[in-house]
Amino acid sequence: MSKIFSFVRINKNNEAYTKQQNEILSEYINKQNIKIYQNIEIEINTPNDEKNMLDFLKNSQSKSTLLVADLNVFGRTVETILEIIKFLLSNKIRIIVIRQNLDLIDDNDMLTQMILGVISMTLKLEKELMSIRTKEALTAKKLEGAHLGKPKGTIQKSKFDAQREKIEELLSVGLSVRKIAKLLGYSNHIGLNNYVKKRNIRENLKNTLDIAS
Repeated sequence: MSKIFSFVRINKNNEAYTKQQNEILSEYINKQNIKIYQNIEIEINTPNDEKNMLDFLKNSQSKSTLLVADLNVFGRTVETILEIIKFLLSNKIRIIVIRQNLDLIDDNDMLTQMILGVISMTLKLEKELMSIRTKEALTAKKLEGAHLGKPKGTIQKSKFDAQREKIEELLSVGLSVRKIAKLLGYSNHIGLNNYVKKRNIRENLKNTLDIAS
């Protein structure tokens, strides 16, 4: 008989869920009179902590059984859950999911394949619904007259920002944008020229010089 591992996802920000998992597992284990080889608890408080679970799963013993309270222990998106389930099954790890009453034997089992197909359909539907909701929300905003995109006049970050002081200095002594671009190592002066115009650098320099004089 394969070794049975129980797995609990611990989150200090949601201790009620941790307690719920333990209660579900305990009730099932006692009812089925199962002998657990090892209880695994992994703390996952942030998305970055997901790698801790992945490391554990990658080192899971082949041909063992993993007992979990529900599918949510594997991730917070359907895509992540499906990815982990497929990974476990490909490594010949049977998964028993108590709340959803699932027994995923291996990736060659017909019933397991059907269940994975349903989860995949759910993922596809979730993405399509998200796309539809986004399009509908944008259309509604347009009909209300809202301006979409970045506000007019928004100035984005530029590669020229790092040398702005040098650019201003060279402009103040009368050098052309073309010469400045060549001196600073830019292959194309057009981008620099647009940068100078959009930020009104020449006008600001004139004002500064007027105040200084």
